[in-house]
Amino acid sequence: MTTSLQNCDGRGVAVNARRTRVRRNSQNVYAYERVEKKSSKILGDGTHIIYVNGATKSATEIGRLVHDLLCRDAAEMYFDILKRQVNKFKNSDEGRHVMCKAMEKIKAEGKRETMLATAKRMLKDGILALKDIARYSGLSLAQVKKLQASMA
Repeated sequence: MTTSLQNCDGRGVAVNARRTRVRRNSQNVYAYERVEKKSSKILGDGTHIIYVNGATKSATEIGRLVHDLLCRDAAEMYFDILKRQVNKFKNSDEGRHVMCKAMEKIKAEGKRETMLATAKRMLKDGILALKDIARYSGLSLAQVKKLQASMA
């Protein structure tokens, strides 16, 4: 399980606390920058990914952060800012509304990705007519045609 926090100040920082180790050695924190694969150049866009070892069980700041990121009950959290945000999203009508909207969006995106993946497999097989692919995948005929063109 991975819990992510996105920093919304434009710096693009993601913090992930994992219950299992990211790597085999025993570091508590791993920091990465995004790299363009072909040229091996660091993108320099200010995006950083920080993995925090979820197995960290210490009374340090990192240990308390791991506890809070994996904690389900806001009352048991150490850091006030996380406690307030979790409490807001879990225990207020406004917070629940925001979370429901976010979950609906995630569900819709997942459904669309599944529909596209299904249509792609059908197009690769080359057996069905485009109208049948549209019918079985749930996409419109225009979307299937556009997908076909992008695969050519």
